[in-house]
Amino acid sequence: MIVLRHEKGKVSEGNHAGENVIEVLYKTAKKNPAEPIIIIKNKLDASEFIDAIGQNPSERSLISNYNPLNDGLGYVEDSPFINVSNSVKYPTWIKGSNAIYIHSSLVNKISHQLPAGNDLLYWVNSVARLLQSKGVLCYQIPMMHQDERLLTTKLYQFVKQHYKRRWTFFLLACHLIYEKRFPVYAFAKAQFYKRRNLEFDQREQNDLSSFILREKPKEILNYDVIIPTMGRPKYLYDVLNDLSDQTILPVSVIIIEQNENPSSTSQLSYLKDESWPFAIIHNFIHQTGACNARNMAIDLSAAPWVLFFDDDVNVSKDLSNNISNFIKSTHSRAVTFPCLQEGEEEKQKGYFQWAFFGSGCSIVHRDIVNCCKFDPALEHGYGEDVDYGMQIRNSGFDIIYAPEVQIRHLKAPSGGFRSEFKFPWQDDTIQPKPSPHIMYFRKKSYTQQQLLGYKLVLALKLFSNSRNKNPWKFIRKFKKQWESSAKYASRLIQTE
Repeated sequence: MIVLRHEKGKVSEGNHAGENVIEVLYKTAKKNPAEPIIIIKNKLDASEFIDAIGQNPSERSLISNYNPLNDGLGYVEDSPFINVSNSVKYPTWIKGSNAIYIHSSLVNKISHQLPAGNDLLYWVNSVARLLQSKGVLCYQIPMMHQDERLLTTKLYQFVKQHYKRRWTFFLLACHLIYEKRFPVYAFAKAQFYKRRNLEFDQREQNDLSSFILREKPKEILNYDVIIPTMGRPKYLYDVLNDLSDQTILPVSVIIIEQNENPSSTSQLSYLKDESWPFAIIHNFIHQTGACNARNMAIDLSAAPWVLFFDDDVNVSKDLSNNISNFIKSTHSRAVTFPCLQEGEEEKQKGYFQWAFFGSGCSIVHRDIVNCCKFDPALEHGYGEDVDYGMQIRNSGFDIIYAPEVQIRHLKAPSGGFRSEFKFPWQDDTIQPKPSPHIMYFRKKSYTQQQLLGYKLVLALKLFSNSRNKNPWKFIRKFKKQWESSAKYASRLIQTE
């Protein structure tokens, strides 16, 4: 492992002292293509950072110390990678420059495409922003805390080079509306920069044997399956038969059957009438709601892994084997796979850090279900799966999307959780916008700038589709709708 120490953008010691640190990084990586490299600020303890990332971090990872970078990014990026926790290892492309881990092989893939420049903070964030979606796993570690921000001119430059041009106009509007400032010089200067892109062959990741992380699996795939169901006995029967054919059988299949009619009886007689190659744990309850059902099933599970399933899916007999191989190769603790409907094809090639979570097509480790529960405040509403994903990240874990491990979603025409649930706001004259469940989740998980950016995006969308083209009347109405949503969202918080 090679250590490059820097101060104010220059190498601070060794044969290259006084030279541009990024240029030296390029030279060093070219001469030592198999070596990991640590770039660390002068006088900081490199061994402390090395201990934190482990002895064998992935060649396809980019790790730094904690640094929030710039709050203004929240206006333009609506993702879970902006509101970074400073207490756990957190998956995000946002980087600090006090301490950076990058492998020489990764540097060599981009050095001929990306000019060195003289701003290490801008360079490392640019690399991470461009490569995260191409399968490079990016993290911050809660150490060597830093508060080095992109200046306003650099912020606009960054937005212009890494997002579509229209987002620079949007950022300017947000600064004017929400911060009462008009950085027109930074905006105008940014327009002269070209958008960046890096050619990076993501298909190379299909050779998972090259992916090595510090944490090695301690057990073979030993898993329970949890399935909430309501009114779909035939579809569930087919799911159980698919699970019976698996190369690696589950230990238990936990079924939470729901029917809100207190005089109803179970429709799943085949659970007892037929023989199954795994244990069946069946609870029949008269309370509806996917959050409650999944939490109940989680509490009944005991295996090291929990597979979240829907009751109307179809899978090949190799699903469990494919999941096992993926976990062993990547050492992931949470994996989501595509759940494709008839006629859909997965276009993504190679795994990457996922901004979402599929509550019917994911597998998670026991360490996660021990500390994460589906939020009952989101019952019968929207966003419980995305919220669960945020809980996973805030607990120090990552979610990896595995496009090669696929499930077929049959989309049953009846049953499930389609029964109408009447919310307190449904009869209001002024209907809340957005849904109070969405407002609740966004206030809980996103930054203030992300919430305000979303507010402006929503207003523009609603105005473009509105029959009322009087902007002043629309603004007055939208303000009332937003306030109504915030009011009901606060009540959801009280019932959490």
